[in-house]
Amino acid sequence: MLIGDLLQRRARISPETVYWEGAAERCTYALLNGAVNRLAHALRAEGWVPGTIVGIHADGGLPYAVVHFAAAKAGLVLAHLNPRYTPTELAWAVNHCGCRALFFGGNPMAGAAEARAESPGVKHWIALDGDDLPDWAVALEGWSAGRPESDPAPPDWVKESSPFQLLYTSGTTGYPKGALISHRSKLQLGTNHGLNLGLRPGDRVLSSLPMHHHYAQWLCLTAVPLVGATVVHHPRFDVAATWKALAQDGITHLPGVPTTLTRLLAGLPAAAGSAPPAPALRHVVYGGAPVQPALIPRLRAAFPAARLLQGFGQTETGSCLVLHDADHEHRPDSLGRPDIFSEIRLLDEEGREVPRGEVGEIVARTPYLMNGYYGNPEATAEYFHFGEDRGRTGDLAWQDEEGYFFLAGRKQELIITGGVNVYPAEVERVLLAHPAVREAAVYGTPHPDWGEAVTAAVILHGSDTNSAAPSNSGDPGSPGAAALPGAAGAAALPGAPGAAALPGAAVPSEAELAGHCRQSLAPYKCPKSIHILDDFPRNAAGKVLKRELG
Repeated sequence: MLIGDLLQRRARISPETVYWEGAAERCTYALLNGAVNRLAHALRAEGWVPGTIVGIHADGGLPYAVVHFAAAKAGLVLAHLNPRYTPTELAWAVNHCGCRALFFGGNPMAGAAEARAESPGVKHWIALDGDDLPDWAVALEGWSAGRPESDPAPPDWVKESSPFQLLYTSGTTGYPKGALISHRSKLQLGTNHGLNLGLRPGDRVLSSLPMHHHYAQWLCLTAVPLVGATVVHHPRFDVAATWKALAQDGITHLPGVPTTLTRLLAGLPAAAGSAPPAPALRHVVYGGAPVQPALIPRLRAAFPAARLLQGFGQTETGSCLVLHDADHEHRPDSLGRPDIFSEIRLLDEEGREVPRGEVGEIVARTPYLMNGYYGNPEATAEYFHFGEDRGRTGDLAWQDEEGYFFLAGRKQELIITGGVNVYPAEVERVLLAHPAVREAAVYGTPHPDWGEAVTAAVILHGSDTNSAAPSNSGDPGSPGAAALPGAAGAAALPGAPGAAALPGAAVPSEAELAGHCRQSLAPYKCPKSIHILDDFPRNAAGKVLKRELG
């Protein structure tokens, strides 16, 4: 099966089932397939060769889904370009992948106009929405108007192993890399997690996830059409709107990230009152980082009938570690265990498996692996250094005796102070247990004696709880906050007071936070300095840029 086959078959099986439901739009599978086919025929008419790349730079919405499926049916590769890119970043990505047509819309429209002067290789600039377009752009409906609504035959060159999309990594350590994802990889990822979530016909998935991320794509663009469910789309996360939908719209599945879940629960008393807040909800799924353990009983109390599921992976691997519902009580601060189709090992630099309890690099053997990095054979070779079917993630973790994995941090973020390794995630976990701390970032700074000094920056509670910061939900390989084995105080962390405290906690001093760390960490792990900030520098995906903090 190819990605285009997925939609074609669903439109034949349940044509009148609603696929997409938004504030001003409602689209059945049959209508979606017709719009997709018109655009696919328009793309095929360009005569582009196999492997030609077209791009999309837009906020999520129904037109995004149309472009996604149409590019797949036309046998092209669709580059998903973050709508938060600046014009400079957009021009870089467009030129890097050799994009021949760019679909753009919503807030990114102005950015596309500025990037155009630096993107001479783009033949067509196609607007997904808007009136009074400039003369260099054409409207999507006009560009595909008059084309057949019949399903185009798949091009001969397209196989299940062929790439159909290009997903750029977040670039926390340098320029982004473009991961080529195959039809087979995305279909298997969506199928497996659709089973994990118990998705079935008639289910309603409430999503405000950014559509350019892996997370939204395997859920809303793969798992949902696979079973004939419905996406209830919110253009952005909003606490009041989410509670209203949960109460009134028959929502069965709620995807999010720990930040949105925390803010959602903070709005529960005013939003839900005494009425059952989510009568139809069966699953809450999240990614991006492990959830703070103290949040779990609050989720259980708010959604007593819902099961919890955490997925962990990265753009290159998909979500290959899973924390199932029962695991949230047993190992709440872990990443879970490998899913049924994946094998995860922890290796040292020589490719040897490290003993249980010791830190090693996560190396994933999974059917969701990318094909490679576009235009970067050196990085591809490094990623597959331990075998063509094994991906080096750059994530450091340790494993307990029951096979649960616990994140230690990123290889590039390892701090070596006085010749001793310090894993940032361990220190971040302790800082996050302080009731006043909302976010924490730990990094190394140069020091004349120790080589590197452990340094921390924190953001305190008290920010607006109505909307979440940009999430990295579709690229969930960012460092979380799991204590390392043997760390002082680790056993107490699941019940740490205030680990998910609401805004209004007393403002601590840097000295108080330092003392808090000394209670749980060996002296060499404690931050030499702690900075209280209003925000962190972040990339377009919302990930913290630690190199800019240092």
